[in-house]
Amino acid sequence: MAKKLPLDSDWSIDDLVINWEDDIYLGFPFLKLKENGLCMKPVSDLTVIKDNMVRGLSVNNKTRHYLDGLEKSKLVGLRGSLKYGWDRTSWPFPFIFVNGENQIFDRRHTFYILEELSKECRNISQVPTAEYVRVKSKLGGIINRFSDSSIQMMASMWGNVYGPTSDDSRDHQFVGAITKICRQEKEFLNVSKKTFTKEVIGEIFKYMGGEDRYPCLKKTTQSRIVNGVYNKLNSPDSNKSVAVGCINNNIDAFDAFINSDDNEWLPNNKENTLSNTIYRNYVISSNTYHITDAVRRLMKSLCAEEQSNDPRTTKVLLYNEKESNQSGKIYKSRDNFEDALAEIYYPIRDAALLPIKEHFGEEYFEKIPKKSLNDFDLEVYAMAQVDGEDEPVRLTFPDEVVKRKKG
Repeated sequence: MAKKLPLDSDWSIDDLVINWEDDIYLGFPFLKLKENGLCMKPVSDLTVIKDNMVRGLSVNNKTRHYLDGLEKSKLVGLRGSLKYGWDRTSWPFPFIFVNGENQIFDRRHTFYILEELSKECRNISQVPTAEYVRVKSKLGGIINRFSDSSIQMMASMWGNVYGPTSDDSRDHQFVGAITKICRQEKEFLNVSKKTFTKEVIGEIFKYMGGEDRYPCLKKTTQSRIVNGVYNKLNSPDSNKSVAVGCINNNIDAFDAFINSDDNEWLPNNKENTLSNTIYRNYVISSNTYHITDAVRRLMKSLCAEEQSNDPRTTKVLLYNEKESNQSGKIYKSRDNFEDALAEIYYPIRDAALLPIKEHFGEEYFEKIPKKSLNDFDLEVYAMAQVDGEDEPVRLTFPDEVVKRKKG
C-alpha cells in the first residue's frame, strides 16, 4: 500500500506530492485555481449541493443503488481506502465561494465518507482544498454568462472525464446534466429556449470534456447526446402542449382582460403617461403569414419609439383567436412570433452594420456592441390561454436568427 497521510494526524498541503501543475481543471476554461488557493480547511467549512445531475441522480432518487445522489458501490471502496488516510497524490476538494458558502463541485463521494468517519470519533479536523474563481473564456460565448450552478455542473463532469475512471461519465449523464443546464439558464439569463441551438449544446458538451470522452471514432455518440438534449428541450412534452386544456378561449375574454380595472393593461395604441408605456395588442395564430404582418407593424413602431425624444416602454399582448381550443397551436404561435421577430430584425441590423464591418475589419467589428431584441425597451406577453397559466406569459428572444432543421 502506498503511503497515506493519517486523517487524524497533523498534516498540511506541503505533505502532498502534488502542486498546481497537477490541477485536473487546468484545461477547464471557466474556472481558475485561485492564487494560493491550495490550503487546509475544516470539514465543517465545506458544503455540498445535494443535486448530483452529472450522474443523473438527485436526493429524491429512490433506487436501492444510490444514497443522496451517491453510488453505494463507490462509497464502499472509498471507505476502505480513506480509513487508512489521505492519498498523497490525490487532488484536494475543489470549491468555489458562492452565496457565502464554500461549495465543492467534485469529490462528493470522498466528502461523504469523511463526514461519516468524523462521526465515528475520528479526529478529522482539516482536509485539503482547492479554491477556484470564475473566469471568462475568449471562446466561451454565452457560457461565460452562465450561473455559478451551471458552471459547477460542467466542471463536475469535466472532473469525471479526466479523473481516474472515465466511465464515471456516461452518455445519459451528459444528456441529463446539459438539459438541466439549458433549462435553468433559460430562466437565469431570461432568454428564449431557441438560444440553445445544437451548436450551443455542442459547445457545452465540449467544455464538459465530452469530445475527449467520446473521441472521433465515437462521433455517433457525440451526435446522439447533442440531439438527445435538443429533443428534450424542444419536445412537445417539455412545452406541455399535449393533452392540455385551454382557457380564455374566446375573444371576449381577451377584451375583458384588456379593459379590466384589475390589471394595468390598456387597449391597443393607448398610453399610460404615468409609466411612460405604450400598449400594443395583436391577435395572432400559428400561421406565419399572419404573425409576420403583426411583427412588421410592431417593429416599425418600436424603431420609431427608439428614435423619439421621449421613448416609451412598449408592452405587447398576444392572443390566439382562431386556435383558442388547441393548446399545441397556441404554443406554436408563440414560438413562431419569437422566430418571426428575430428573422425580421437581425438581418436588417446586420445589413445596416455591414459597412462598419467592411471599413474597420472583423476584429474591431466583433468588439462593438450590437443591439439585441432583448435590449429594446420592449415587453411581449401572451395571453393566458392554457390550463395552468394564471397570468400572461412573457416571451423572450434569441440574440440571433435561429436556423432550425426541418423534419
